[in-house]
Amino acid sequence: MLRQIAPADYAAAALPVQLAAYRQEAELINYPALPPLAETQADLATCREVWFGWFEGAQLAGLLGMEAVDQGWLIARLVVSPAFQRRGIGQTLVNAAIDHAGDNLLTVGTALANLPALQLYRRLGFRDASLHTLPDGLQLIELQRRPAGPSSD
Repeated sequence: MLRQIAPADYAAAALPVQLAAYRQEAELINYPALPPLAETQADLATCREVWFGWFEGAQLAGLLGMEAVDQGWLIARLVVSPAFQRRGIGQTLVNAAIDHAGDNLLTVGTALANLPALQLYRRLGFRDASLHTLPDGLQLIELQRRPAGPSSD
């Protein structure tokens, strides 16, 4: 079940989901120093993001955090517990972000090597916007989803 949740109320439940998902991503992209792996429960509890959680019964199975930025909204985190992957939870969470962003630009960034994430975002209408290479060689891609314009009918 999809619910909007408060970071302060769900940080303890979110941390193990985030760590498991980002460990998996770090292995996938061969980048063990992925910054979210260093976040603490206190960091999560005090973040200023709008959170959407997917629950399987009482268990938090997935989480998306988004924050308002000058140009619209930024998806700051999308994590699904490995035990619950391949069930459409990530897609449901991104669709919640799309709905929440409304008529505003929605941006997300990920590693260029994170092919499952890129496939998901592109399938949901995100387009490549920019590519950055960090000093250590990690390539990051920013994708954007622009709101639908007025119909030309």
